[in-house]
Amino acid sequence: MARPVILNLYKPKDLTSYDVIRKWKPKLKAMGKIGHFGTLDPFAEGVLMLGIAGAQRLNEYIHECLPKTYLAKGQLGIETATGDLTVDISQNDTGPYLKEVISLFDASFIENTLRKKFLGKYMQAPHQYSAAKYEGKALHQWAREGVEIKKEAVAREVYELEVVKYDFPHLWIRYKVSSGTYIRTLFSDCAKELGTLGVLEGLVREEVGGCRIDNAITQENWDIAEIPFLAIDEVLDFASIILAAKEARLFINGVRLKQDRAESIRPGTIDFGYYWVRDQEGQILGLAEIKDDLIVSKLNFPRD
Repeated sequence: MARPVILNLYKPKDLTSYDVIRKWKPKLKAMGKIGHFGTLDPFAEGVLMLGIAGAQRLNEYIHECLPKTYLAKGQLGIETATGDLTVDISQNDTGPYLKEVISLFDASFIENTLRKKFLGKYMQAPHQYSAAKYEGKALHQWAREGVEIKKEAVAREVYELEVVKYDFPHLWIRYKVSSGTYIRTLFSDCAKELGTLGVLEGLVREEVGGCRIDNAITQENWDIAEIPFLAIDEVLDFASIILAAKEARLFINGVRLKQDRAESIRPGTIDFGYYWVRDQEGQILGLAEIKDDLIVSKLNFPRD
């Protein structure tokens, strides 16, 4: 049985995330089920990670634990329903402030202004044209049916914000953010902080954790024979709980074990309270957390 692995791909523009799944499914079908971690819209490009042979079950942990870095190219002074230029412009800023003041800002002034406002905790509601769900259906599906669903704002985090280039009305911003942050909404909010409207022209997801565009497989290399899979613990470097043979069998069967029955606990670099559970040979049995001094399984992987 294939072990769970992750693949770091570069999704080009004008493909949906599911188009990428369809492309890779025939090549990987012998390994088991596959899924992607985090939808990229067709107009966007960059890192798209695939989970294979059980790794797709780690979707929520990828999103929760790994920050994401995006390079957003936007345009100031206009607005659309979707927050990007895939639809017609719905509103133009015709006020004099845009051309007489905002156009004269320099990049460092914009960066300092936006950092003061947005670095750290940031309250954001999902965009109505997003993959966020309401009653089991994505918000963008509701919106295209003419139903506007407004969800409550939730706390996100902006770790880094860099203005890469400003060539009025075009503005390039690199954001490093927590999971669940909608960049089209963040860019629009940044434009409002500057005193105008704003939409995305382009978006590149540059990094998810350690999966970067410079180590992603680009489309021209999608047919290579030797596929560079990533181990799940290479992507999610959690601490590890090592179990002896008897305890390993119990864990696989869903038994909650006292923490002191672990042979050892080895540190990792990502601390979200999750642990890989391994046998004495180092094979990953599953993922767990420790609650009330008990090793509690979150998910198990089939053994060879």
